[in-house]
Amino acid sequence: MTAENYILATLAGFVVGWIANAMSKSRYSFPINVFIAIFGAILLNFFIRSSEMLGDHFFSILLVSFAGSSVLLGLFHLTRMIERR
Repeated sequence: MTAENYILATLAGFVVGWIANAMSKSRYSFPINVFIAIFGAILLNFFIRSSEMLGDHFFSILLVSFAGSSVLLGLFHLTRMIERR
């Protein structure tokens, strides 16, 4: 991945983390949501790019970033919900 791909994945992860924070209505979870979303976006992009499944296009990077950050945030919030019970 190039530096532009990492920047795009980071920005997409930040947007998803920001939206997740607005939906969770918790003022203390903003840094956690953003960090997990950025990590998920970069991690899935790294795995997809290393296996050469998709090309190096703007929209494919953006789509994979949104998917990675959403899935990792969903798993994180699911485990937090299970812990509270």
